[in-house]
Amino acid sequence: MAVSLAQGGPPPFFLRVWCSQYLCTGDYDSIQVTTSDVTDLEFSLLIEKVNSTDDMSKLTDEILSCGYTGQVSADMKSNIIRAIVLHSTMRVVPMLDQLRKGLKLYDLQKVMEMHPGEKDDWVDAGFILENCHPVFSDKGSVKYTKEVNVMNFLQDFLQEVEDRDGEAEQKTAGKVMQWMTGQRHKPIFPSDQKDFNITVKFNHDCD
Repeated sequence: MAVSLAQGGPPPFFLRVWCSQYLCTGDYDSIQVTTSDVTDLEFSLLIEKVNSTDDMSKLTDEILSCGYTGQVSADMKSNIIRAIVLHSTMRVVPMLDQLRKGLKLYDLQKVMEMHPGEKDDWVDAGFILENCHPVFSDKGSVKYTKEVNVMNFLQDFLQEVEDRDGEAEQKTAGKVMQWMTGQRHKPIFPSDQKDFNITVKFNHDCD
């Protein structure tokens, strides 16, 4: 990861927010984790069971194995779920610690500690459209009219894609940008974002 960044490559784009925050700070106590951060199927199913039942007696052993020490009852659901979430995410911390050691290459860890807010943001429709620079034909020509219609259609399409980002197996703005440019994320630094552009050229002879 450090070598990729040093050579101008893209930053990693697979970490959860809390993992990225931990890599920057090394402070787990200040990290906020939720049920959406639980990626282990076993613990995800356990959370679903806790949420869907008021009879915790059958789940007592599983709950206690997650380090929960309070009363196992329906009234304590939120505390039980919190314990499961913490237990699940804490298992990842030793791996993140190893990664932090590796990031000391080129002093990348120190850079991350100094700039914890410099992270890769999701691409939205606005970012793509702001950075699109269409090369139009002469104003008033038939080609120009067609090209403007294409750009208007692209704008409507991107807006529709963004509205449907939360739906399963749908296109996302990031995927559209990856198709257009080869990358699906914003440039990591503001200076790179400033110089980032998507040149749109029209081929009127295509089928």
